[in-house]
Amino acid sequence: MKMKEEVMEQIQDYIFGGLESSSDGVLIADMDGNTLYVNPAYENISGLKRSEILGKKLQTLLDENAFNESATLKVLETKQSISLIHRYISGRTALTTAAPIFDKDKEMIGVICNTRNIEDLINLKKELERVNLIKQRYSQELELLRKEHFPAKGLIYKSMAMQEVLRFASNAAAFDSTILISGESGTGKEVLANFIYQHSNRKDKPFIKVNCAAIPKDLFESELFGYMPGSFTGASNSGKAGLFELANTGTILLDEIGELTMPIQSKLLRVIQEQEVLRIGGTKPIKLDVRIISSTNRNLLEEIKNGTFREDLYFRMNVIPITIPPLRNRPEDIRELINHFLKKLNTKYQKNVIMSQNLVEALVKYSWPGNVRELQNVVEYMFIMNEREEISFEQLPDKILNEHVLMNDYKHAEGQKGKLDYLMEVYEKSILQSALNKHSSLRKAAKTLGINPSTLSRKIKKYDIDI
Repeated sequence: MKMKEEVMEQIQDYIFGGLESSSDGVLIADMDGNTLYVNPAYENISGLKRSEILGKKLQTLLDENAFNESATLKVLETKQSISLIHRYISGRTALTTAAPIFDKDKEMIGVICNTRNIEDLINLKKELERVNLIKQRYSQELELLRKEHFPAKGLIYKSMAMQEVLRFASNAAAFDSTILISGESGTGKEVLANFIYQHSNRKDKPFIKVNCAAIPKDLFESELFGYMPGSFTGASNSGKAGLFELANTGTILLDEIGELTMPIQSKLLRVIQEQEVLRIGGTKPIKLDVRIISSTNRNLLEEIKNGTFREDLYFRMNVIPITIPPLRNRPEDIRELINHFLKKLNTKYQKNVIMSQNLVEALVKYSWPGNVRELQNVVEYMFIMNEREEISFEQLPDKILNEHVLMNDYKHAEGQKGKLDYLMEVYEKSILQSALNKHSSLRKAAKTLGINPSTLSRKIKKYDIDI
């Protein structure tokens, strides 16, 4: 029996020795809420001395504001474990877990309270919140930058003019108002319409594109508004939903809206005003929720004067007008577009073709009546016709070469030589240089040109061509 008591004393000494060295604060109280034991860590965390705590009632300490709440007292009330976060007189914040102590008969005889300093955890939490706030700010800044640069499929630009167009379009995209996009053929009206759709709250809904110039006039109504079964000769027995119905809850693009006939314009006006469509042969209107974007390369105000476009429809479609400037008015974009188209071709055909800087300069100065579409076609044409690693003037289409010579080379003419004579000489010199670049001998170059080698030699001397 004595040995057992000695062993129990040793165990108790070991346990309390461990509590004394624990980094967590420990407080033990009896059933009356009297403090029986506190370890050094509890003193350090709470800011209270053992002499101030031992033998004192926890309720008294609570009344004296030594701490703002007591987990031990809550356990004495509920006889259940509890965890809470509270502050001590030391100003430190701690996580306290209190649990009842039971004897061998499962009778509650006291409470043990474990207190852990979580200042470091709280500081870490604050740091994470600060980092998350910075991350959120960076995310917002990136979003603003994204909106400023407006990356979108098919939109390649650098000019301030296009930046303004895209900034305006981005703002308009968030609303359901009708938009009228104006611009010359080939400026990218459909690409801009795609951009607006992708940045709208309907981006996950249908996007129906209608080329008004491609639909036969006698089929306009049935295509746009649909028809009921057997409503006209040749009509499907099951009827057909129109393009407006297919676009319901989404967006519809009416490309080249200036091609619509006056009767269709009247019915389109009703669809916009009433937000409903009536199929051919139908009697019950179908309610719609459609965002309308239209585009045109015509001057609709002139069309109104000529009586070919309804003024009331124009003002319905033109709530938010967006005009894309022609390529000739934004030469900064031409280099970007050339690089873009050339990169796509190189990737597609696994080549590494470049373009001479002189040629790029000539392309930048060209008027581009066909705008971006024409530029894309010209780059592709020269890429295909080129046989070397660098595209040069030899592949330049005649119309662009002629304009380049006309606009840039005549200023170098000497004396009183006529403009046409001078330009003919410049053009002849260009042809001779191309032939000489292609062939390794004068004889082969002359044969290609259909002249004698002696004639070619005289012309080389005349134009001071370096061979």
